[in-house]
Amino acid sequence: MIEDSVVVRIERIRDDAEQLRKYLRSRYSSATASVRAEEIREQAAALAERWLVEVASREDIADALGGSELADRNIQFQRLLTCAEKPTARKKYDQVLASILNDFRGRILVPLKARRTTKQVVQAAQVANSQEGLARSHSAPPRMVFIGQSFSDRDNAVNAIIARALRAMGLTVVTGEKPRADLVSKKVKDRIDQCDVFLGIFARRDKLEGKQEWATSPWVVDEKAYALARQKKLVLVKESGVSSIGGLQGDYEYLEFERTAMEEVVISLIEVFKSFS
Repeated sequence: MIEDSVVVRIERIRDDAEQLRKYLRSRYSSATASVRAEEIREQAAALAERWLVEVASREDIADALGGSELADRNIQFQRLLTCAEKPTARKKYDQVLASILNDFRGRILVPLKARRTTKQVVQAAQVANSQEGLARSHSAPPRMVFIGQSFSDRDNAVNAIIARALRAMGLTVVTGEKPRADLVSKKVKDRIDQCDVFLGIFARRDKLEGKQEWATSPWVVDEKAYALARQKKLVLVKESGVSSIGGLQGDYEYLEFERTAMEEVVISLIEVFKSFS
């Protein structure tokens, strides 16, 4: 059951995405031009954050859309946010916005409108869901953890230390695979779906020009966006100096690590997973 106001907010996000696409094309005639204007990047970031904060992790919306539709849209809004974080070619914005807007009415708005109901009924459902959520909070602690990680050789030692710490806590560790295309593969999605927790390791990748900051693996950022929509507990581990891990939606925080002091993050992980029990 979806409240009318939620559908209206999502329609506005769709409309703003269409306007952003038109504005980008009018401002930058060449698809290869780098989008550097701060006001456009801020507009794109704000649009992405609205979806990721207000829509991305809503279980009622995921149920209404069915399958992995919400999670797949999350990945595209996450990519829009990533585009906005640095100068990016207009054609990349074009690709992301085209994916966001692809059959938005048929795949998003029509199913949501079919679930619309009155505010009073929604409030009653929310009470029932909160009670169900309370019951789940007292259920068994997580046993399976998906680790989203870089597959660079230089990060193998970091990945191994964190995986070993989780196994020492009696947890089953599942990992993805080296990306081969511009998408999160079905195999990786299935592995995330079968786990209770998504743990993302956001290691340094490319140094940002003129700054003592680094980008991180875009694949791990995409996997985080997918896991958020699939209602997974998120544990986010960021190497010091990494500039962004794709926004911090909701109340999620991150643990920071230094390669020379990995014992600190291991202790923090033990504390986090003890809090889940």
